Amino acid sequence: MSSPKVIVGIPVFNGEGMISECLDCVVNQTYQNIEIRVYDNASTDRTASIVRDYANRDNRIKFIVRDINVGAAKNFMDLLHEADAPYFMWRAHDDLSSLNFIEELILAFTSKVDAKLAVSSVSTVRKDRPTQKTIPRPPTGGDLRQIKELLFDSHASWFYGLWETDALKRIFDYVHPRYPHPWASDHLAMYPVFLKREIVMAPKAFFTQRIVLKESNKVLVRPSVAELFYLRKQFRQVCEHYIEESGFFGWKRIAIRFLTLFYVGKRVYKLRKLLLRGAREKLFSTFER
Repeated sequence: MSSPKVIVGIPVFNGEGMISECLDCVVNQTYQNIEIRVYDNASTDRTASIVRDYANRDNRIKFIVRDINVGAAKNFMDLLHEADAPYFMWRAHDDLSSLNFIEELILAFTSKVDAKLAVSSVSTVRKDRPTQKTIPRPPTGGDLRQIKELLFDSHASWFYGLWETDALKRIFDYVHPRYPHPWASDHLAMYPVFLKREIVMAPKAFFTQRIVLKESNKVLVRPSVAELFYLRKQFRQVCEHYIEESGFFGWKRIAIRFLTLFYVGKRVYKLRKLLLRGAREKLFSTFER
């Protein structure tokens, strides 16, 4: 039986400092049936020449260079829309993983026939804090307890796990037009998978999230109070759509809505903190007049 093909999508802009490490990690994966698609968003540094050098040595690398910068979101989303293999994963150019990463995630899929996302252990690395490690554990108990554990114990980097391509496209076709903001969008994309428990764990695979503060990360700056109120509303509305189609009724649906309220606060912004922040900003603006 042949191994299914995996597309690894790498969006990049001015990544000369880390793109080599990223490509070394991907091309040396123990799982070989992969295609690596690098979408260069009109970089102005040496990114293009570095990637071309790798592509000349490994024909699994497909390199697309934008003539103009189309924005981070489109560069990111085009990789998914143009994916034509059973499995797909994004890889940020500044993140790494163990060399058995894809192999372990593919293996995990075979243990759960309805899985749409396979996730790994995660190490979060940043210069100003100790490294944090998260080991995924299968949820336990009844369906509501499983949903609760997935919602509140999940890691943002699970989004960079291995997805069933068609399932991910369906999710983004619904979610992205209604919630195009990058803030908490990774958690929102995983919400329907958590709700249906269509996730499988591969703790022997390791993902390394490197938090690098740089100019291109300005998109991650915390939104304003007004924006956060709006994002909370939009996030919750998308969640409500998936609750409606989840198949839960009666008190279980009520319980999931209750859990989702707290999930919105955890992933977008807590309402209490948002109200306090709004009041504080209003007070400061009054004194400045």
